[in-house]
Amino acid sequence: MAVEAIEKLLSNVKVEAFIRRYENAAQLEQCEMTLEGANGRTVTAVGAEWNVRLDTKGDPDRLEGLELTAVFRSAGYSEQTAASLSFCFSDWSEHNYVLVPGAVYNGNRFNVRELPYAPCWTKLAERGPDIPTTITDVPRLSVDRDHASAFHLLTGDASTPAIGAFDEKSGNGWLFITEQATSLGDTSMHMEESDDRRSAQISFQAPGVRPDRKYEMTTTSVPSTDRGHDFKPGETVVLKTKVYRFPCDSVNGLFEQFAKVRQQGMPSSPLAPSLPLSAAWEVQEQKYNALNWNEQLGYYAVGTIDMKHQDWQIGWVGGGMSSYALLLEGNELSAQRALDTLRFMFSSQTESGFFHGVCYKGQWYGDEFSDAPDRDHPEQWHILRKSADALYFIMKHFIALGQVMPAFVIPESWLEGCRRLADAFVKLWRSYGQFGQWVHSGTGDILVGGSAGAGIAPAGLALFGAYFKEDAYITAAEQAAEYFYRQFTKQGVTTGGPGEILQCPDSESAFALLESYMVLFEETGDQVWLSRAEEAAMQCMSWCVSYDFRFPQGSTFDRLGIRTTGSVIANVQNKHSAPGICTLSGDSLFKLYRATGNGLYMELLREIAGNMAQYLSREDRPVRGWDGDDMPAGYMSERVNMSDWEGQAYVGEVIPYSCWCEVSLMLSFAELPGIYVNKKSGSVTVIDQVDCSLVAAGKDGLKLTIHNKTKFPAHMKLLVESEDEAKQPLGPCASVSWKRVSVPAGETFALIV
Repeated sequence: MAVEAIEKLLSNVKVEAFIRRYENAAQLEQCEMTLEGANGRTVTAVGAEWNVRLDTKGDPDRLEGLELTAVFRSAGYSEQTAASLSFCFSDWSEHNYVLVPGAVYNGNRFNVRELPYAPCWTKLAERGPDIPTTITDVPRLSVDRDHASAFHLLTGDASTPAIGAFDEKSGNGWLFITEQATSLGDTSMHMEESDDRRSAQISFQAPGVRPDRKYEMTTTSVPSTDRGHDFKPGETVVLKTKVYRFPCDSVNGLFEQFAKVRQQGMPSSPLAPSLPLSAAWEVQEQKYNALNWNEQLGYYAVGTIDMKHQDWQIGWVGGGMSSYALLLEGNELSAQRALDTLRFMFSSQTESGFFHGVCYKGQWYGDEFSDAPDRDHPEQWHILRKSADALYFIMKHFIALGQVMPAFVIPESWLEGCRRLADAFVKLWRSYGQFGQWVHSGTGDILVGGSAGAGIAPAGLALFGAYFKEDAYITAAEQAAEYFYRQFTKQGVTTGGPGEILQCPDSESAFALLESYMVLFEETGDQVWLSRAEEAAMQCMSWCVSYDFRFPQGSTFDRLGIRTTGSVIANVQNKHSAPGICTLSGDSLFKLYRATGNGLYMELLREIAGNMAQYLSREDRPVRGWDGDDMPAGYMSERVNMSDWEGQAYVGEVIPYSCWCEVSLMLSFAELPGIYVNKKSGSVTVIDQVDCSLVAAGKDGLKLTIHNKTKFPAHMKLLVESEDEAKQPLGPCASVSWKRVSVPAGETFALIV
């Protein structure tokens, strides 16, 4: 197809091709290629001749999209050169919503404060409930007309190598999706707006070169280490881009379309070979009792290293969360220690009803990561997300106790402490009409407002109201959840879940809101929450890696054959992906699938939970940390580094810490079915490391055959449902009643379902 026909098809979007010469990462020259028909050419200032051929297939207005392939060929020698395919919008607006999945949300157009890691609110003058969203110095489009507006990324910075836009004025959405790499290495992705913001250019370039500077750890001012390629005569590079244009009347429409096409044309990704979830559980339970248990104070610590934030943190990274999984699935010792952990939790409650965030060697601390001496009363600062997690998981503990330890009488002090916590949230809501991000640990007053960081609080309030049969708490939960929907989910930006990113967009708050919407749907039956949950799930999907990244040859993850599909990018500041959701099992996706029948949610859950165990360090397959030592059995690192945000040497390498993703894996075993069978459709979804088939068995029903292909015994939860059963809410702790199936290593087992 001739370029003229392509541009006619794309309306006001012009297709352009460029050759750029560099000295290291400094651009020396940009040569636009003259396109005629399906071909183009240019000659650089040093006499290097280039040709390009454009091949097309498909239609941008159809679901399969327009596939555009640009074959660039160097006729001679061309040193430090890159080839670029660009899409230029002539009728642009800075009000358009711009998306790079996992990296840029609404262009990341927010107020910026340049701070070293870990950024501290106590060093900023901005305070109070009504401050505007404030982020660190991350790649972004500028909110300020006096500054250039552009971002430059590598494909590894994104969960899917894509750039999308929603133009409310025209009612159109756009998605441009490329591949991770060409024969020359990873591709770069660029977006630049004109000074008057009336035009914009989206580009993909091979090899990837971020001009002049790149992003590392809270700053965009690090000198870029990228370099062009030294082309020889006749050498080619091929850039492929899929273009989608679609009617779009909301930000949600952009995420819906992205969910449909993010894996289009890719084969179904098999789960990474690993060990069964039950075998992983045995390794983890042993490790938690040997290394995470604090005998002196009586709690499961969040890590194993003698440092403040590896001791006790409530919520967020596992404090009071691992104990819930160990209560559900652990042995007698683990269950008793889970109860002891609950006792310790309630000892940390402050006068406000919220909790101290950190305990180290018996002393309470505030929640900021920095220990700089010039901070403003750091001991008073509590990130509310932690107490929100605590409320939700305390209620799950209470509900679980009624099922797994029915003779246990919950102490009155625990019940009263839980009520004080719920009342603190209700008071906050009634006083401010929001929960805020940071509160004063003693008074409960908002220190920094905004953010969706406490997005799981409505789930905790709803469970509290249902458990104690007090509707006022469910009403408060619904009101707060509606606020979160209007301010965040509907806007396509969820912010401020982690405690050391100011209010950067993040995945943790997106999944927290999904959890709240699903709990409200199950507790109230109101379909509006199911609709809200679907919107949240589409945004959650944008944070999840859609393909298997090719790691540098010889890196730790290359040697281990790690498959990144289903890992979850943390936030736009800390640009690593991670094993699992921080810190949840993802059972809200399973509940959403049951309620809607949309297989996208179940497939996403399968990719997240089913691929987690590959990251677990084991005696028979250790994972080596970037310190050069093998991590102990049971360790999991949060680093799935596809981005060079910590330096190129750390792509495919792991920080050698025990951390929260271990809890996510434990929760996955505790809360999810290893095998799910829908009797009406005859479909089988397998999250565990087994192969299953389902065949008719005459009048007896259906025969399920399970083959354990691993060298470990597999003990799985099996859930088999009819259409009517699938319509009933599961509620919390449903897994306790599911059937258990055991299959020895290498053997096959069959049963009638």
